Amino acid sequence: MSINKTVISDTADVTFKRKRDGHIVFTTEAQMASISQAVTEERLKGGIGNRDIALIRSAKEVSLAVRNALFDLEWLAMTQGVAVERDGKALVNKIETVTVGDAGAFTLSEVPAEGEVVFTNLDGVNKKVAADGTIPVDFAEQGERLKAIYKVEATGKLVEIAADKFSESYEVEYRTITYNPDTNAVVSDLYVQFDNVVPSGAVELSLENGTPLTPELNFNAMTEDNKIGRFFEVPRSTTP
Repeated sequence: MSINKTVISDTADVTFKRKRDGHIVFTTEAQMASISQAVTEERLKGGIGNRDIALIRSAKEVSLAVRNALFDLEWLAMTQGVAVERDGKALVNKIETVTVGDAGAFTLSEVPAEGEVVFTNLDGVNKKVAADGTIPVDFAEQGERLKAIYKVEATGKLVEIAADKFSESYEVEYRTITYNPDTNAVVSDLYVQFDNVVPSGAVELSLENGTPLTPELNFNAMTEDNKIGRFFEVPRSTTP
C-alpha cells in the first residue's frame, strides 16, 4: 500500500561517482546531507502605481553539503582534483629522545633520509650533526638526554595539493528511508540524484583536542540536458 505522507528522521547514505573514470566514493557515516536551492526572482512592475505585473524567475541554482562523522582521504582528494596514491612516499619528521653516549656517540631508531640530525637540549638550543657523526662535548655531555629531529621516508596514502589542479565532476546520490507516521515502520527508500556536481575547492579542517574532526564538503550542481537532478521514492514491499 502506498503512503503519501511519511516521516524522514535520518541522514542519508551518500555515493559519489567520478565522471572521468567511474571511481566510487561512498559513506554510510554521514551526519548531515543537505540540499539547498536558490532562484533569482525579479518583480516586473508597471501601470499606474507601478504595481506588480509578473514575477520573473530564472537562474535556478542547487547546492549540496555533506558532513561525515569519519575522516577519509578520499574526501580531500575530491576537493583537490587528484586521486589518492595508495603507495605514496614522503619525508616526515621523526622525533625521539636519545641519550648522549661516550665521546658524543648516539643511536637513532631509524636511518635519517637526509643524512643529518638536529638535536635540541633543555635550553632549546639546536645543533645539527651528521647522522654518522658525534655530538660535540661543548653542546652536551655524556648521559644527557636530547631531542633528536630528523627526516625519514614513509610510505602511505598520499593526496597532493597541486596549485594547477582543481576538483572534478561527480554524480551524487543520496539515499535515506521514510517511516509510516502511524506505525513507525520503514515504508520506502528515498533517493535524491544529481547527474553532475562539482565539489567546492574551499575546505576547512580544524584539529582540536577532544573534538572529532567531521569534514564537511560543499558541492554545486550543474545542468545536463536541462536537468539538474531528481527525487525518487521507491516503496518497500516488506520492512526489514
